[in-house]
Amino acid sequence: MSAPTSNGHRPTQPSTLSAEQWGSELIPSGATREDDPAEEGVADTDEVRALARQVHQARGLAALQDDPALHEALSERERRADRKVTERIRSARRAERRRTALAEVAGTRRDRQEARWIDRARTSKERLLNPNRRLAATYRRYVALSCVPPTLIGFGVVFMSATVHDGVVGMDGPWVGYLIEPMASVLLVVSLLIGFTAVQNSRQVPRGLYFLDGGLALASLVLTVVPWGLRYGFDAGSTIAHTLPSLLIVAAVVVQHLLHSVFRPIFAELYEELQPSRLTDQTSDTVVLYERTRRAIDDQEIPVSASGAPSREAIRKRFGVGKVRSQLAGDAYELVQRTLDPR
Repeated sequence: MSAPTSNGHRPTQPSTLSAEQWGSELIPSGATREDDPAEEGVADTDEVRALARQVHQARGLAALQDDPALHEALSERERRADRKVTERIRSARRAERRRTALAEVAGTRRDRQEARWIDRARTSKERLLNPNRRLAATYRRYVALSCVPPTLIGFGVVFMSATVHDGVVGMDGPWVGYLIEPMASVLLVVSLLIGFTAVQNSRQVPRGLYFLDGGLALASLVLTVVPWGLRYGFDAGSTIAHTLPSLLIVAAVVVQHLLHSVFRPIFAELYEELQPSRLTDQTSDTVVLYERTRRAIDDQEIPVSASGAPSREAIRKRFGVGKVRSQLAGDAYELVQRTLDPR
């Protein structure tokens, strides 16, 4: 078998003789010259041996210079560059793992928040669909809001009692003067409680309460401003300072009556939905919504077509119900009208 080749030629096998032995063989054994001094012979021998060593090294270099390992070996600069690349890759992988972990944490947090909002929405839906829970939530809100005006009136009475005392009996007058303003304001609080009780039991607020509250608020304003002005003078600064608390009490009374007007029809509708019945929930809801629709049509709050059919969209917007419930209420109204008036 022939020897393997490298780069298209067969490398020469290096000689097994040492450079000195190979150089000695190149020197002719019987060679003699004329005028052969000893120094010239030694110089020739050294030159031949040096040349023999060069030839020997050249043959070894020729045999190894095409070795693939010589081309695959990395230099120090290349090894440093490869290490930098490896470090950069590891750093990028760490950053990617960090981003992935943070994304998972953020996704978990979003899922948890979404689940919380879903639970809230489900609870709100159940509360809206359940008349008992809707009534309880509305009543709690009504009670909380109704506590604000009396509290504001109480703070105003504390301030105005001192003003009325100083204006009526003077700064050094008897302590009984502090009771003048509270005695007038107590009637105002009683009037507000009467209106609250009426709304609580789905009753109409007596119209006389509006006039009573207006008169009491006006009396409180007069007691605060007039005696002080008559005793100490009606200068602009003190007059405005003593008028503002009375105006705040008037605003509190107005807000309380607004609460009555807003929550009374809401309670009335909820009480109607909670009336005991042997009908199904859907039938009961349709009957109640039909009656409310009939009243709204009588008050001209819902338009009716020439054929006598009420607008389903107007029913939906007027009572804040869904499309199905508004259609059922409209169908019930048309059915009742056709039954009562077959023409």
